[in-house]
Amino acid sequence: MEVHHLYYIIGAVILCTAPVILLAVAHLETAAPGKNQEFEFNSKDMWRQLREENTHIASLSQLLRRAGLLNTEQQVNTISITLIAIIGTAICLGIYTYFNGTPPTTILFIITLGFISLVYLAYFFLKKIAQSRQEKLNQETLILVQTTRMLWRVGLSLPRTLAIICDQLRNLAPTCSQELQLAVNKIESGQSQEEALYELIGCTNAEGFKEYLIVVRQQAITGGSIDKALDELYRLLQNRRKLDLQEQVNKMSGKMSLVMMLFLFPALLIVVAGPALMSISTAIGNLGQ
Repeated sequence: MEVHHLYYIIGAVILCTAPVILLAVAHLETAAPGKNQEFEFNSKDMWRQLREENTHIASLSQLLRRAGLLNTEQQVNTISITLIAIIGTAICLGIYTYFNGTPPTTILFIITLGFISLVYLAYFFLKKIAQSRQEKLNQETLILVQTTRMLWRVGLSLPRTLAIICDQLRNLAPTCSQELQLAVNKIESGQSQEEALYELIGCTNAEGFKEYLIVVRQQAITGGSIDKALDELYRLLQNRRKLDLQEQVNKMSGKMSLVMMLFLFPALLIVVAGPALMSISTAIGNLGQ
C-alpha cells in the first residue's frame, strides 16, 4: 500500500468519526456537574436547532418520536450510539478487507458501501418500530375511549380524567398512557389544554388515537359534553376494526389458495391422471412393438 492511500483512509476515518466525537463531547460537558446550565449551548439545543433548520432532520426526529423516543435526550443518545456502532462496524469491515490484501480503492468503496447500507438498515428498522408502535396506539384506543366515557359520566374534569387514565391504564394501554402522560405533564406545568393536545396530535399518525385527541381537544375548546362524540368514535373504530379483520381474512384466504395451487394441485393431478397417463404410455409402447 502506498503512503497517499494510507492518508486517504485515515482522512476518511476522521471525517466519519469527528461529528460523533464532537456530539459525545458536547453531551458529556452537558452532564458534567458544577457548570452553569443557564447560558450553555448543549447538545439538546443543537439538536433542536438542527430540527428547525433542516427538514430531513425534523422528519427523522418525528420518526424517533413515533418510535417511542419522546424527549430530546433520548433521541440524541440513540442517534449517537447508532452512529458510533455503524462507523465502528464499517471501519472493522475495512480493516478486515485490508488484511486480506484488498486494494486501497476497494477498501474505501467497501467502507462507504458498508456505512450506507448500515444507515439504511437502521432507518428501516426504526421505521418498522414506529409503525408497530402506531398500530399499538390504534389497538388501545378502543379501551381508551370507553374509559374516558365512564370517567366523563362521573363528572371529572378533563385534566383529572387524563391523569387517571395515565395512572390506571398503564398495564392495559401502556402506549396510550405514555403518550397522554406528556400532555398531562405539560398541562400541569402551566400550558393550556388546547396547545398540549394540539402538539400531541401532530406527533402521531395513528388515525384512531388522533381522532380521539381531536374529540378531547374540541371539548377543551368548547367546554361541551363529549359523551355522544366518543360513542360515535367508538362505533367508527369498531367498524374500522371489523373491516381490517375482514381484509386480513381475505388476504389469508388468497394466500391459502396459492399454497393449495402450488402444492396440492400437482399431487391431486398425479393421483387422478397418473393411472390414465400410465395406461396411455403402455398402450403406445405396445403399438410400437
